Amino acid sequence: MDRNIEMKISFDTANISQVFIHTAGSYLIKPISKHNNYYLRNFENVPSSTELKKLAIEINATKSKSKQNKIINGIKERLDIDQTVQAIPLTFCHDVEKMQGYIVFEQTTNVEKYDLSILDFISYDFNVFNDYLLFFINFFDYSLGAFDKKDANNIELDTLYPVEKIVELAKKYYVKEKDNLIYYQSLFRKCINFVYCIENPLEDEIKDLTIKQRFFLYNTIYKYDFESLANNFRTSNLLKYEYDNFPLQRTYNIHQDVHPLISAIKEHDYSGRHLRSLNQYLTYNLFTAFYITLFNLVSINKLHVKLCNNCNRYFITTKENVTYCDRILHDNVTCKEVGSKEQQKRKLENQPVYAKYRSIQQKKCVYANRHADIPSYKKDYDNFNKTAKKFKDDIKKGKSTEEEFDKWLDTQDKTKKQD
Repeated sequence: MDRNIEMKISFDTANISQVFIHTAGSYLIKPISKHNNYYLRNFENVPSSTELKKLAIEINATKSKSKQNKIINGIKERLDIDQTVQAIPLTFCHDVEKMQGYIVFEQTTNVEKYDLSILDFISYDFNVFNDYLLFFINFFDYSLGAFDKKDANNIELDTLYPVEKIVELAKKYYVKEKDNLIYYQSLFRKCINFVYCIENPLEDEIKDLTIKQRFFLYNTIYKYDFESLANNFRTSNLLKYEYDNFPLQRTYNIHQDVHPLISAIKEHDYSGRHLRSLNQYLTYNLFTAFYITLFNLVSINKLHVKLCNNCNRYFITTKENVTYCDRILHDNVTCKEVGSKEQQKRKLENQPVYAKYRSIQQKKCVYANRHADIPSYKKDYDNFNKTAKKFKDDIKKGKSTEEEFDKWLDTQDKTKKQD
């Protein structure tokens, strides 16, 4: 594969969204054929019968696409492959090395709104191999550019590769590329932390400046940070206005009757404010693509970049007081949901009855440890925790009240020595 594949970025400030076209990998749990474009290379590495291994060798040996498709269709029938299996992007919640399945690389069109790629990049911890592995797959444009000629020639788009093969390939380049990634990551972090006052000693002095003004100030102070990236692109102004999801089909013959078109425009955009024009940027450098995103992002004053109080990764919000992101952690639970529970817990624990509970619990814990030779103290401490937990759970469910909990605590506020 060509090691230099052009990336395309179109940023729409009106809709606060970006179209990012680049090469990325996705994960499939089973081998499937997508419009006959996914070919099972290295299929002999998949645990299977001797017969299937022979079929895989035949796939690699033949140059005829029709023969390959015929063999693949036979394999699909034997494996009872589910055609509804979808390729999914890998996120922070995936531990790639523990996954079984396949990675496929393809030209991907990401429509990004509040989940801009640059924020994932500055959120990776490249000292952790899994984070590098996620970057390696999700931003394959950069990875491919680092490959030697042999590895570049051995990778093709729309081709299934066992996860373990991609992990092995990533390990080959990890040490070599880690420091370079950390360097560029530090440039973007430093700028974003300054502009959005995440870590900025001048915060009090610049808080009245717009985001764009802070960005100008940063580039004036650190004028060489992005110098090599800022000019490493070309642009293609599309010079036309467009609507998103315009209701009238493009195939309609307006030469026969223009009135439905006029009616559709009035209905879809009565105020005339939803027409947009896109300026498309093209570059071979991933970090230039990130800089283009950042350059456009700072022009939107109502957006705030924050560090999540739970996962400590960067995210965008329109509300200045939001402190948790929407990233999924596990079992479809998001940081925002975790944060909401934590806030509720802190709110409850700040009330006097919970302060009394913690005080009594601490006393009973001290006595249990101090008199470890007397089992009754440990038993009393365990029983207290068990009953208190039930009270707290029942209060949350509305089955009990804080007043009832408080009265029960009064009966427990005795720590006399027991036999």
